Amino acid sequence: MDAAAARARAAADLEQEDANFAFQQARMKRSYPLAAVVGQDLIKEALLLGAVDNNIGGINISGRRGTAKSVMARGLHSLLPPIEVIKGSICNADPNNPKEWEDGLLEK
Repeated sequence: MDAAAARARAAADLEQEDANFAFQQARMKRSYPLAAVVGQDLIKEALLLGAVDNNIGGINISGRRGTAKSVMARGLHSLLPPIEVIKGSICNADPNNPKEWEDGLLEK
C-alpha cells in the first residue's frame, strides 16, 4: 500500500470514528442514564444480565405508571453498542447466525 492510499484509508477510518462518536453522543443525550434511576435494583440487574447473556431470552418488565420501566429500558439501550441486523427482520436477526432467523426471513 503506497503512502497516499494509507493516508486516505486513515482519513476514512477517522471520519467513521467521528461519525460513530457523534451518533453515540446524540443517543446518550436522548436518554436518562440507567445508573441514575433510584431503586429498582432487581430490574436493573435483570436488564444488565439480559444484555450480557442472550441465552436468558429477554426481560419482561411490568409495573404501574411512573415506575421508570421505559426510562430503564432506554437507559440500557444507550449503553449498548449498535448491532448489525438483517433488514426486514422483525426480531433484529443476527446476520452471522442463520439458525436463529425467524421463519420466512431467508426468502426476503
